[in-house]
Amino acid sequence: MTDDDLTDLAMRYFSALDARDPDALAGTLAEDCALTIETHAITHAGRAAIRELFATRWQGPLRAVHHDFTHSPSASTGRIASQFTVTYSGPDAPEPKSNANVFSMQDGQITRIAVYMAGANSIRT
Repeated sequence: MTDDDLTDLAMRYFSALDARDPDALAGTLAEDCALTIETHAITHAGRAAIRELFATRWQGPLRAVHHDFTHSPSASTGRIASQFTVTYSGPDAPEPKSNANVFSMQDGQITRIAVYMAGANSIRT
């Protein structure tokens, strides 16, 4: 995958999150993808588990929008680091956060996501 391919796939992932679209999200992930929230020592293994994590979270009123991206792709390693701001809306919405994800990608799919999150774990269901 090229640097542009890596960036495009990362943005498809974030677009699916912002749209609260579990099928679009699953479409970016390899079957055996692992998502680890590194700052909270939590891992979700497999496309189905990651899809379910977010689908369940999206049933609540809290909404998140990811924006102000800085991407650092490396085609030679198949990885991309994405730093961004997350802005929340809804009841008891937290303040905006500056977070980062490191994605590993292969053959047009995300194989691993390492999440580095400021503050409380806002992905937890």
